[in-house]
Amino acid sequence: MFRRLHLKLTAYMAMILVVFMFFVATGIYSFTRLVFEDSNKELMETEAIRIYTYRTMSFSGFFMNDGMFLRLGPSVAFMGTQKLDACYVIYDRNMDRVYVEENEKSIADNIQNLAQKAYDEEKDSFVTKKIGHFNYRILTKYFNDTNGKSVVQVYQNTVNEDILWSFLKTVLFVTGISGMAVLLGISYIFTGQAIKPIKDTWIRQKEFVADASHELRTPLTVIQTNLDVVLSDDEGTVEENEMWLSNAYSETRVMAKLIDELLILAKADANQEKLDLSEFSFSEVVENVCQNMEIIAHKKNIEFELMMEDDIKIKADYDKLRRLVVILVDNAVKYTEKGKVTVSLYTDKNKKKIFSVEDTGIGICQKDLDRIFDRFYRADKARHREGGTGLGLSIAKWIADAHRFSLTVESTINVGSKFTLKM
Repeated sequence: MFRRLHLKLTAYMAMILVVFMFFVATGIYSFTRLVFEDSNKELMETEAIRIYTYRTMSFSGFFMNDGMFLRLGPSVAFMGTQKLDACYVIYDRNMDRVYVEENEKSIADNIQNLAQKAYDEEKDSFVTKKIGHFNYRILTKYFNDTNGKSVVQVYQNTVNEDILWSFLKTVLFVTGISGMAVLLGISYIFTGQAIKPIKDTWIRQKEFVADASHELRTPLTVIQTNLDVVLSDDEGTVEENEMWLSNAYSETRVMAKLIDELLILAKADANQEKLDLSEFSFSEVVENVCQNMEIIAHKKNIEFELMMEDDIKIKADYDKLRRLVVILVDNAVKYTEKGKVTVSLYTDKNKKKIFSVEDTGIGICQKDLDRIFDRFYRADKARHREGGTGLGLSIAKWIADAHRFSLTVESTINVGSKFTLKM
């Protein structure tokens, strides 16, 4: 399922990349060509004006005569060494051709209709036209002043430019394909990383549903079995069936605890679990919890030590902080078969309030240590009934994070664990 999702996301990314690369390549090509064409148009227009200006001046007697103009050509005559790589055709007021290079007459004949059109419509034109085997860029400039109407045509062979544009297309295509292949590879990797948390959450959710179902089924089975015994004893009194009723009641408490934990996490997910902040003595909370847990520890022959500064106050949610303390101390006692549990509360040199619970119990292996606070995760599945649903530490972590406290763990397998809350 997730492999198919991975491929789908990569395919969607591929489509986006294709469209993106197409628009980028098209944009680069079109913009470059547009700028180039506009630049050429301006140069050709400037050249046409210069040619017309020179010819007007030559007729007025300021410069050389028409014969000199015909021998040298307009660009050389007027501009010296600054010659635009282009050819010219000039028409007078009667639309008679007054200048064209000898070897360019056939081309001039092919573009004469553009000159006539400009003359008739009294406006300029800038077109590209194929003549023979080559494309030509043609600017037709219309003039109308005291000397009357005239037309100047400036045209260029674009064969070298066509080769350049073809090369640019090839470069953009190859670069686009190569870039897209690289980006697709990167996209495949990143998409896999993106869906990994979803996959892990889904797997943990499946595990949780299975575990929660089992946790609920077990007490329900015990309750049903004990109540069946009670119901089958028609003549028995409540006192005579007290053991079976007590067993059923005990299992309802297990179910209530599980359901309570599920509700807390569900509200946390929906952002409905709000903090009720108030200032209180955290020392009293820790002392109260430890008094209750010490009794359980002594029954297991576990040494229980409390090292605490008096009257350490914090501003937090009283009920949630108490639950956090209960979870950490209860886990320490639960997973210590023999040895010692040490609970500490003090203020460090940085004025941080530190609460720690250290035990000499079974410890947590490194691979489980990285996920010990993950929701629905239980490090030792074999300790199913003793270890609970694996929700306790995730609730403790959520409470710490909600208060912007830091909850960390250090552990060595078969040596012990230490949970530290910094406030």
